[in-house]
Amino acid sequence: MAAALIQSLDEPEQTTEEVEAAWAEEIQRRLADVDAGVVTPVPWPEARRRILAAANGRREAR
Repeated sequence: MAAALIQSLDEPEQTTEEVEAAWAEEIQRRLADVDAGVVTPVPWPEARRRILAAANGRREAR
């Protein structure tokens, strides 16, 4: 594991364009999942409640 981390430091950094392209691809993939019904969006208040519960060591029912 340590060797892999050290090696990753020697790899060239991605350009801004590459990062933006990767994010655009990820956004498209996620939108396609929503459109296909693979995932169901969660309203922010509900997501926030779940995040805070998880941060406090609780798992809440959905």
